[in-house]
Amino acid sequence: MEAILGINKINCIGDDGVLPWYNKEDLKHFKKLTDGKTLLVGRKTYEMLPNLPNRKVIVVGKGFNTLEDALKMDIDFIIGGAKIYSQTLHLCDVIHVSNIDNDTVGDTFLTIPEELNDRIVNYYF
Repeated sequence: MEAILGINKINCIGDDGVLPWYNKEDLKHFKKLTDGKTLLVGRKTYEMLPNLPNRKVIVVGKGFNTLEDALKMDIDFIIGGAKIYSQTLHLCDVIHVSNIDNDTVGDTFLTIPEELNDRIVNYYF
């Protein structure tokens, strides 16, 4: 299982449930990595997602799957949000981090624990 996330210079990953930036190259990168894959996402993030063609989306949260049940499924990528990342990053073999070159302030931040640094693959946009 892998994770994919975008984070900016101040460790911001979201604002009101959506990305606080628009980066066409990062979106292409996300599509390339996740195309044809099964994605795990939290309910709040799911409600804000656009349509993701050619991907199976498994949702965790009230009215959907429990995290325990979802993790028994064949998941390729964890795609957010912050709560799901905090509960699952330690389970991921690879963490794809898109480093976004801006300092937009949002309402959701993430710090990846140092003990996971050897699993991170960085991309710069």
